[in-house]
Amino acid sequence: MSRSPLVVSASSRSLTVTIASIFLLLLACTGCTQSREILGQAYVAPASLNVRSQLALKSGAVATLKHGDLVGVIDMQRRMVKIRTAAGFEGWVDSISLLSVDQMEQLRRERKAYALLPTEGAATAYETTNIHIAPSRGSPAFAQVPEGGAVSILGRKVAPKVSRPVRGPSLVFERPQAVSRKQRKEQAKRLSLRLPPKPAPPKAPANWQDLSAERIDGAETTRDRQAHLQKKADATLEKPAEDKKPVVREDWTLVRTKANDVGWVLTRNLLMSIPDEVAQYAEGKHITSFFQLGAVQDDVKGTKHNWLWTTGPMLLPYDFDSWRVFLWNRRRHRYETSYRQRDVEGYFPVHVDPVDAGASTRTFRLVMKDEDGKFRQRTYVFDGTRVRLTATEDGTPGDGAKPLSAGDIESGKLQTKLKASGWLKRKWSAIKQRFGGN
Repeated sequence: MSRSPLVVSASSRSLTVTIASIFLLLLACTGCTQSREILGQAYVAPASLNVRSQLALKSGAVATLKHGDLVGVIDMQRRMVKIRTAAGFEGWVDSISLLSVDQMEQLRRERKAYALLPTEGAATAYETTNIHIAPSRGSPAFAQVPEGGAVSILGRKVAPKVSRPVRGPSLVFERPQAVSRKQRKEQAKRLSLRLPPKPAPPKAPANWQDLSAERIDGAETTRDRQAHLQKKADATLEKPAEDKKPVVREDWTLVRTKANDVGWVLTRNLLMSIPDEVAQYAEGKHITSFFQLGAVQDDVKGTKHNWLWTTGPMLLPYDFDSWRVFLWNRRRHRYETSYRQRDVEGYFPVHVDPVDAGASTRTFRLVMKDEDGKFRQRTYVFDGTRVRLTATEDGTPGDGAKPLSAGDIESGKLQTKLKASGWLKRKWSAIKQRFGGN
């Protein structure tokens, strides 16, 4: 029984369409496999990161990642990166929110080094404050300090408020570029011809200075030309510089939280946890560090402490410009200054020796830069009443950096919030201190 030619042509057409559709499907699957190939690895920088299903900002989140989570990079569209999480979810994030493998390793090394720094005091946060990876507003914030939360002070730094535009890290593995067909032909032609190497460039003439000098009327020799050019350069330097927009800077503090998170926060969001009875003598300056120098028992006021602090204005290029020792006067029931030094260039860390059993003195050391430009470490002894200089030796910032014992500064027992006092209350306190009343 013979088939109709029309039926045979229809069946062949359907077979062709089926083969073409299968071929296109295989190509699409191959494209999907290639797009899902891991191009690199990265780590999540902020505290939390939402992974969007599409590039659009309104697209929903398919997963939420935390700081330090490892992800795989499978595609890139300019600044946006498509990642794959450890759970297998795929989505888009901003490359600024990611850290490369090298950046994460460097961050871990810095945190280990910061963990060995001695504490320079304790502070509490005015409000919920972000902890940044670097002293910059543009750097990712990987943790937060809650309002009233206590932190330990490790260091400080001044940085521009508006930093350069942040660029995403290099997340894709470097691969050698494939040689094109044209390049292969050129290489084969060069090998077949065996062309000689390029000759060395010619040497400069002996009078190249005369030839390169500027044509100046009345200057016959090279020395005359050089003198004229030097005079012209000096005149240019003497011109007043153009008015440039000043760079706005901010003061940052390196802190360590109770969870051992180490990072940078804005100094203006912190309140040093030193009693108001001492903080009122700051004279408008910022308290950069403080230490307890022993307890004093007062029959009226209870237990008080002697204090050492360092102060300085905001945006200071070094750590402090003055330091002071306060002692508690049990007879007058108030704090008084035992020793004070101003107009210094001091650097962290300030080292205070731990309390020895039965000892009535405390030893502390400060590193300061003298007028001759050399760093010197000075050792002082406080006997409860007076401060005496006992030793002076050459040093550098970082000398004597030994962690303090846990009992030296108990941030949990210090004040957590600033108590505002009115004018009448301050006036009444000053009158009582003046006449020695309670």
